This record gives sequence, C-alpha cells and structure tokens, in this order.
Amino acid sequence: MTVMDLHRRFAPLLRHERLLVALLALALFLPGIGARDLWNPDEPRYAQVAREMLASGEFFVPHLNGRIYSEKPPLQFWAIALCGAARGGVDEVAARLPAVFAAVAATLLLFALGRRLFDRETAWIAAAVFATSGKILLQGRIGQIDMLLIALVTAAMYCWTRGLLEHRAGWYRLFFLFCGLATVAKGPVGLLPPLLAIVVFALVAGRRELLRELRIGRGLLLWAAPVAAWLLPAALRAGPAYLATLVLRQNLERYADPWHHFQPWYYYLQILPGDFFPWSLLLPGALVAGWRTLRGERRERFVWALCWVVVTLVFFSLSPGKRTVYILTMYPGLALALAAGLGELRRSWPRGRAWLEAPLLLLATVAGLAPLALPRLATRNRTEISLLGGWLVPATAVLLLLFAAAALLAWRAARRGRIGAAVGSLAAGTAAVALVAVTTILPAFDLFKSARSLSAELLARAAPAEPYAIWPRLDATFLFYTGRFSEPLATEAELRAFAARPERVWLLARRDELARLTPSLPLVEIARDADPRRGYILLSQVPPAPAGEKEERR
Repeated sequence: MTVMDLHRRFAPLLRHERLLVALLALALFLPGIGARDLWNPDEPRYAQVAREMLASGEFFVPHLNGRIYSEKPPLQFWAIALCGAARGGVDEVAARLPAVFAAVAATLLLFALGRRLFDRETAWIAAAVFATSGKILLQGRIGQIDMLLIALVTAAMYCWTRGLLEHRAGWYRLFFLFCGLATVAKGPVGLLPPLLAIVVFALVAGRRELLRELRIGRGLLLWAAPVAAWLLPAALRAGPAYLATLVLRQNLERYADPWHHFQPWYYYLQILPGDFFPWSLLLPGALVAGWRTLRGERRERFVWALCWVVVTLVFFSLSPGKRTVYILTMYPGLALALAAGLGELRRSWPRGRAWLEAPLLLLATVAGLAPLALPRLATRNRTEISLLGGWLVPATAVLLLLFAAAALLAWRAARRGRIGAAVGSLAAGTAAVALVAVTTILPAFDLFKSARSLSAELLARAAPAEPYAIWPRLDATFLFYTGRFSEPLATEAELRAFAARPERVWLLARRDELARLTPSLPLVEIARDADPRRGYILLSQVPPAPAGEKEERR
C-alpha cells in the first residue's frame, strides 16, 4: 500500500478529527460569553471603539469618545464591528466573539502543527494543554486583542513549518503575510518575536540555508503589504501626529522606555506557573524528558518549539515594561514542547514516571484540601462576600473538589503509564471547572465590576442635553453603557471649571480620587455603585428628585 493510498484511506478520519477539535474548542470558549457585562480596562474600550466605527463609518482611524484613538491598530476593532454588524449592534457577545473564534483557530492550528511535527497523540495533547491553560481559558473568552494576536502568530508559525517540511516557498510567503496581519492587530510584536525565533533556530540547528530559503528581504515586503494597506490611508486621514504616536510612542517607546508596568527581568518566570496552570506542574518533567531522550528529526522539532518559547520570553523580558499578556504568543510553542516531552515519557515508561505522578498527586492533594482554607480567605474580603451572598464560598469549594477529583483520576491514569488519559482527565476537569465558573460565578461580580447600573442611573436622571464627565480619567465602561460621549477632563482645573458651570452637569468620580480633592467640589452625591473599594459616585448640583417628580420630568 502506497503513501497516497494511506492518505486517501485516512483523510476522512483526519478531517473528522479537526472537526472534533473545533467543536471541543467551541464548547470550551463559547458558553457564557454574554453572561457578564464588559469589565475594565480593555473590554469596554475596544467595544466602544468598534461601536463608534460602525456609527461613523470611519474604519481606518479608530475613535474613542469622538476623538482619535491612537493606542492600538484596528484589526481587533474591525473584528468586533463585523460581529456587531451581524448582531445588529455591538454588545457583550459581539465584543468577545473575535476572541472565541481566534481561540478555536489557534487550537486547530496547534493540533495541525503537532501532527506534522510529531504524531497524532502529541497533537491532541498539545491542543488540550494549550486550550485549558489558565491564561488561555481567560483570553479566549474576553474582548481583548491578545487572542487574535496568538492565532495570527500561530498561523504564521504553521505556514513556516509547512515551508520547512515541504520546501515550498509559498508557505514562507504566507508566514510574512500572517505576520503582517498580526502587526495590524497589535504592532511589530506580530513580526519580531516569530521572525527572531526562526533566525535563532536556524543558527542553533546549524541550518543557515533556512534563512536563505526564507528570503527575509522579499518577505518583509509581503509583511508590509497589509500594514501599508491600513497605515497609509490612516496617516493621510489623521495626519503625521497619529502616525508618530502609534508607531513611535505606542511601540518603540513603550518597549524601550515605557512609562508604566515596570517589572524586574525575571517577572515572566514568576507569573508563568500561575498563567500556565495546571500544566506548569508537568512542564519541568516534560522538558527534561524531551531534551534527554528525543533524537533525530523529533529532537530538532522539539528544539524549534523551545526556540519559539525562549526567544519570545527573552524579547519581552528585555523591556522594562511587562504585562502578563505580552508573552502569550509563546504558549502554543510551550504546549507543543510539553506534549512532545510527555510523549517521550510514555515511550520510556516507567523511567521518569515520578516527573508525572508526583505533580499530579500534589495537585490533587492541594486542591482537595484548599476548601478548608476558604472560610479564612472569606473573612479577609468580608464586605464583598456578604454583598455577593453566602453561596460563593460553598460553590468555590465544590469546584475545587471537582478539580481535585479530576487530578486524582489523572494521577491514577499516569501510574499505569496512560499519559494521554492522564492529560485528558486533567484537561476535562479544568475545562469543567472553568465553564461552571464563567457561567455562574463570574457574572455575580458584575455587582462590583460593571458600570451598567450607575450608567442606567445617569440616563434615568440626566436630560439628553445635560453634559456629564468622568474623573480622574476617561472610563469607557460608562461610554459604552450610557451610549453617550463624556466631556473630556485632563486636569483638576478643568474638573473644577466643569463643576462650577451654571447649567446642570453630572460627574462620575471614583470615590478614592474624589476624597483627595481639597476643597471639595460644589456637587452633591446622587448615587453610587456597590464597589466598596474603588467604585464610582454620581454627582450633580442638585439633590436627587423625589420619585414622583422624577417620573414627571421623564
């Protein structure tokens, strides 16, 4: 039987596997994406920018609160606007659908990478590890840019891998094209870490001919095509100041000389265990097994995955400003390396079994005992817990016990050398806990984190012509839930001038910042939200009207 005969025989099975991966990913990321309101800092801002795009018809230059928004390129806003147009308006679901689709696409691409670089089992393990790691579970269902960036970088790496394995230049051209789209999503980070990873791999593997095949000079022209298709019209419309802010300040200066998010060089090593949980516990053993036992082509491909991870990690560690989301584009490579290492543990079983059994047993034990600590933790946040109700602590305890049971099943499977079953049990338990949490527990926190209720209070009391402002800085959640623009306030002098206007005005002020103002403003409190720490107060010149009078005004 020839290779072509085998391909024809098993092609339907492969197609069904990809469909199954897509359905499982959808089942993981789609449920509950509209169950809670949009939360700061990014979700309501990006949703509002997309809404203003649809309202104005200006798609090249993003706007927020009616003014040019030059902090991010527009691809995420286009995706939200497209989903909003399909749904009849931008809402919570439309704001998060691009992340859902991107998470599904990234999982599918990683599955395909695992099959081509290693084998079927490695592909399944890599996809399961990636999709159920803590940070990806979050990013795959919130309205931020990073999941779209991950998907586009993974697509670029998939194309480069196809070019590597098949020696077809067309795949290399697609690599640069996807890097261009990633740049339109979040700037040069869509190109530099992936390209540097390839360069480092070629040097480490002693295969400099790969760089000649890649034809970086021509490739950069392809990369520039989607970037220029957006950036040139945007610069013509918005002017050189927009271009300078977006390219220089928001990218070069943010990387080399940032103005916030300062962290030490080892910051990402600190946060990785939590963000890659629960798989971070299995990572050391898998990497050791892969490095020690992989040989030939499989070792070279393992090194490629490591280059993807290490170069990304080093690139962002060199910048003084760091955020957890910056390194997420390395997570597919990390999942791939872990899956390859676990495959080597299975082949050499029972040698090295402690690398797998001990972390799983520890995980099951800690998760099983964690509910005992919940009452003490609840006393530290007594105000919030009492506002949410008495159900939160027992519900959390049940989820922890469910996770402990899944870890215990994974440990039992690992003891028998059934690595795939162990990974499947832990992934299923993690997914189940996450789905219950995001559909039942997280929506309850709208009480503290949502601006919907205070926005509704403002709309109920303020006449359409009466202006409102937000202090100390623009909060896009109020723009989104009021559907009205806020008057900009940049300084305390502007705030006091606004509050002293003779006509009726409204102010949404964060209570801790309001308490710092001396002397106090000539405004009175009308309403406040339920956040006991950093919530907002609605103020105006007049006290709240009686209910009957308010109904008459309306």
